[in-house]
Amino acid sequence: MVDIFFTSAELGLMYALVVLGVFLTFRILNFPDLTIDGSFVTGAAATAIAITSGIPGLIAVFIGFVAGFLCGSLTVFLHTKLGIVKILAGILSLSMLYTINLRVMKGSNVSLLNRENIIDLFKTPTNHIYVVLLLLTIVLMVKFFIDWFLQTEFGLQLRATGASETTAQSFAINTKITKFFGVGISNGLVGIAGGLIAQYQGFADINMGIGTIVLGLAALILGEALVSSNKIQIITAAVIIGAILYQLIINLALRMGLAGTDLKFVTALIVVIALVVRSNKKYLAYDK
Repeated sequence: MVDIFFTSAELGLMYALVVLGVFLTFRILNFPDLTIDGSFVTGAAATAIAITSGIPGLIAVFIGFVAGFLCGSLTVFLHTKLGIVKILAGILSLSMLYTINLRVMKGSNVSLLNRENIIDLFKTPTNHIYVVLLLLTIVLMVKFFIDWFLQTEFGLQLRATGASETTAQSFAINTKITKFFGVGISNGLVGIAGGLIAQYQGFADINMGIGTIVLGLAALILGEALVSSNKIQIITAAVIIGAILYQLIINLALRMGLAGTDLKFVTALIVVIALVVRSNKKYLAYDK
């Protein structure tokens, strides 16, 4: 049973980066970005290739961020420069990224077997606490960055863009720039998560990103349902806890005997319950 809690904490913390990315686009920027399933794989692929090339795992994670950022930039380019609606731009990017990821990996997967990475440096056969502490440190650094970033002048411009793009433009805010960096940073965080997951499981695979956006939204809604505050600092903490709780629920469901094919139903049920709880609360625009 203890292993379930450690595994849930490890996976939850890694996927918390995805949830924080979803929080930036869906909640702050009001940009329904569907690129995430693809940028997750791109981040994992870039990280895995960097490690197989001899680059240390920690540096490889930052390469995953850059790869994810570029994926988000592609979506914003399709939307702002070519005039394609947000959702369709994300779908088109996702389709293109499938082929790009296959080209990057030169196949359907990249193995990290017998390759030293950042997770292996902290993992021991009987104690996962060091991995949890490592991942918690990374996630908290990202959380505090987001809390700070959204209170800067540019962060306020990004929030204004999400609240009302027309009003933001009337105040001479370049919404194309805010979208570029907002969606880019979001997918960069997803790329980091993909890179960490690849190191955790020992390989990057073309199909590992399937359902990532659903997972991110489910954990986001679950986390938001836990608190009534509309303060950024509290919400970011809540969604991190939501990501861990989501993984715990999934792992407990598997331990109870549910088949892997039942997990989509469990995920949908989690979202429904969280939405019902959330609908009974009053939510205002996010405060500082």
